[in-house]
Amino acid sequence: MTKDITRIKTLSIHMKMVEITIFVIGTFLLSFVTFTIIPQESFAHISKTFGNTTIEVGWLTEPPLAGDLTRITLQVNKETSGQQVPVANALANLTLSVKSGTIVKALDFQPSPTTDGGYEGMIIPTRVGPYSLVVQGDVKGQKVDSEFKIEDVESKSIFSFPDSSVDTANTNNIDQQVQDGISKLSNDIQKSRDDLNKSQNQVLGVQQTIDRLQRDSGISYLVLLTTMGISIAGIVMAGYLYSLLRVRKGMAGSTIK
Repeated sequence: MTKDITRIKTLSIHMKMVEITIFVIGTFLLSFVTFTIIPQESFAHISKTFGNTTIEVGWLTEPPLAGDLTRITLQVNKETSGQQVPVANALANLTLSVKSGTIVKALDFQPSPTTDGGYEGMIIPTRVGPYSLVVQGDVKGQKVDSEFKIEDVESKSIFSFPDSSVDTANTNNIDQQVQDGISKLSNDIQKSRDDLNKSQNQVLGVQQTIDRLQRDSGISYLVLLTTMGISIAGIVMAGYLYSLLRVRKGMAGSTIK
């Protein structure tokens, strides 16, 4: 019985040692991933080699913050006799574009005032998230066509203090008032537009009436002139016939005598 108890205690001690060993190994691996791999992906500049030419890309200030003016840096070196030599005028035949999601924009780079072979492109990142620099062309005859993924842009809110959301209720109230004012103004504009269209239709109706009256007046005046002309012609004709009749009667009287 005593041997069984001793065996159980020994087995329990061995199990605890195994658990401690697993815990230590797991903690070590987690620490290795956290402090070694993640910082390199997030903060280190990205370097790529094309033949004997090496290009390194990254942010001038890290971490980059949305809405802040910053720069993307680009370093171009060429291996000569086993040494990395900065390349002057390396961007002469390169096209450089910054990319965020599916949006791409050409970025103008200028030589760095402090680093040989270094170039800087000024930018204000407006969105939080991943960015990359697309490099295409050639450096002194060496073809380059690649996309450099650089550190994600962060929101200022992670560093802001105090939190600007403390006045959210007032802000929401003001926003609602602004929206109500805009809605009322839009309705007033639409009503004025309808009234204007109605007035224009009324003016058009009056104009059409005037045109019709003028047209009818012109026809009536023409009819009046025609009638007067016919009347005058009738009077003249009657006078002529009357004169002719008297002449013929006179001639007939003379013949009888």
